[in-house]
Amino acid sequence: MGLLFLHRIGPSSVHGTGLFSAVALEAGAILWRFEPGLEERCLLRDLPPGECRRLLHYGYVNPQHPEWLVICGDDARYWNFPPPGEPPNTRLGSLLHAGEPVVVAARSIAAGEELLIEPGSDADYHRKMGMRPHHRRRSGANLFGHFPLVLPVTGETAARHP
Repeated sequence: MGLLFLHRIGPSSVHGTGLFSAVALEAGAILWRFEPGLEERCLLRDLPPGECRRLLHYGYVNPQHPEWLVICGDDARYWNFPPPGEPPNTRLGSLLHAGEPVVVAARSIAAGEELLIEPGSDADYHRKMGMRPHHRRRSGANLFGHFPLVLPVTGETAARHP
């Protein structure tokens, strides 16, 4: 059970289809946790290029382990990022479940409100948003996806650097 709250899927004003809370949620409430068997992890390098592109659309790249793509088997795949400059109403929590951070409400969320996750939750954020990262770190990966993610075989770069 990845998602831990009553929800619905519907048209999003942010992007295509979105995830909406069917109930009011308190700040700090745990909303999602990784559940082996429902969500899956796969190594990016092991995926054929076409399958990798498809899975990257609905999955996320673990910021702490950028070699892993996590594929949500429930409606969490419809969780959108907020528009640039707007704050998310959900964020990664400090607790881990099965090796992945839980997602918590960053503030109180009203019933019917779309849930929007912080960009730092997905190391593939910049590619998904068609953006270039603003900063680079010598260490390679960090929580905001400032690393080149090379898709298998094709050599296509997910987050391009100047």
